[in-house]
Amino acid sequence: MIEKQVVSVRECREEIQTVDFGKDAFGWLEVELTGKGGEEVELAIGEVIRDGRINRDPGGFRCFRKMNLILREGTHTYRFEIPPHVAPNPALPKCYPPEEAGGEIAPFRYAEIRGYSGAFKAVRHAVFAPFDDNAADFRCSDERLNRIWEFCKYSIKATTAFGMYVDGERERLPYEGDAYINQLGHFCCDAGYDMARRTIEYFFGHPTWPTEWRLITVLLARDYALYSGDEESIRRWMPELKEKLLLNHAGTDLLIRGTQEVRDIVDWPVGERDGYEFGEVNLVPNCYHYGALLAMYELSREEWYLRRAAEVKQAIRGSMLKNGLFVDHPGSTHTSLHSAMFAIRFGVADAAEYPALVSVIRSRGMACSVYGAQFLLEACYRCGLADHALALMVGGGLRSWRNMLDKGATITMEAWDDSLKPNQDWNHAWGAAPANIIPRGLCGIRPLSPGFGMFDVNPQIASLSSVSLRQPTKHGPIELEIQNGRMELAVPEGTRGIFRKQVLTPGKHCMNLC
Repeated sequence: MIEKQVVSVRECREEIQTVDFGKDAFGWLEVELTGKGGEEVELAIGEVIRDGRINRDPGGFRCFRKMNLILREGTHTYRFEIPPHVAPNPALPKCYPPEEAGGEIAPFRYAEIRGYSGAFKAVRHAVFAPFDDNAADFRCSDERLNRIWEFCKYSIKATTAFGMYVDGERERLPYEGDAYINQLGHFCCDAGYDMARRTIEYFFGHPTWPTEWRLITVLLARDYALYSGDEESIRRWMPELKEKLLLNHAGTDLLIRGTQEVRDIVDWPVGERDGYEFGEVNLVPNCYHYGALLAMYELSREEWYLRRAAEVKQAIRGSMLKNGLFVDHPGSTHTSLHSAMFAIRFGVADAAEYPALVSVIRSRGMACSVYGAQFLLEACYRCGLADHALALMVGGGLRSWRNMLDKGATITMEAWDDSLKPNQDWNHAWGAAPANIIPRGLCGIRPLSPGFGMFDVNPQIASLSSVSLRQPTKHGPIELEIQNGRMELAVPEGTRGIFRKQVLTPGKHCMNLC
């Protein structure tokens, strides 16, 4: 899908003319210029602005490209020739632009023309997968959160250009960890499932190196089934999904270990791990392992997976639960933010451990990456920390979505800030956790059976006085309105909601939250 955005200038009087297309997008530039023939003009595109001009040295994988153009006589349209993308590791596979792009594309918001005077027209051809901008919506009483929702929603759309969930401009490569956040965000912003299916199938032939991300493939498939209802694909994927459990990496104690083939990551980049202490056996990947076994049981209904999950949970708790806190590995006495949040997120921690773990979570703030933020927020909504989750989403400081916006990003960044990952790009959907956390956690709308046959309704709006959500499903939108403690929910035909054990049939329902 190509969206054209046209900026027309009647007269270019400045030596350098800057065009702002409003938001960053993957695409290409065309300009319509008039010349006598032989004049040399410089064109440039970029993502980052500095002092009103394109930053020509933005660093890392932030986009800046330029080309020189010799004008022909008369008025003509010229395409900016974008050089081929060069990945940091050419040995790895990557995704390519769709054929309809007719060549290379790049992420840019700004264009510049130097050495030209007169009228001109600049056209950005932005490349997206099919996406319904009106399928989902969210509004609340906090304008900061509204702004972050729009930021993250657009990030999901803007990163669909390559037909699969890729990790951004830097590598243009699908990673399972990125896809977990990207896929959930896509499901919450549009009822389209083809890209998710293609990406999951890609991972069966192209797994990446982190232990946790092999395991999260099973969760990708489970979530895909819950939102799409495509149980036929799940049946076909079962043999490959079983391999993703990494059962051959488990010791006699049932706990899995990283090897030369797979390596534990915990979080990325390295500086965002809150001092996590690594051992031969680590808590975080084993929490993923437990979660993957439960997801496999949901998909297969084979009791073996449920029994094995219970045994793995017991093994984790027996070796890494010390004095009421989960530690990073069996020989450690350190509890990182990650150990606390993943133990809660995957259900390894029981409710009795929540108070001590909540104290750790509150004390650490956002001591994790944009990737880790997904699981931190999930953990918050699992253990009743809705106020903390809201504060993290709307908060400021270096590690925040507001910082990304303040720096001028219109697509979420690969890391919280350039200073934390100098080689980062500015178009990483794994930084868009609020696109799914707001509908699933804050508004509490989550599918319970394939294809949204049944869904949970558990709003946790903290200090917000009003909330409005439209959640797309294959049956039509679920619409939620909350105002001063009163909730109205529209349930579409073909599905049912569950609110505090009460079954909500298709139609409109009004009830008190208090």
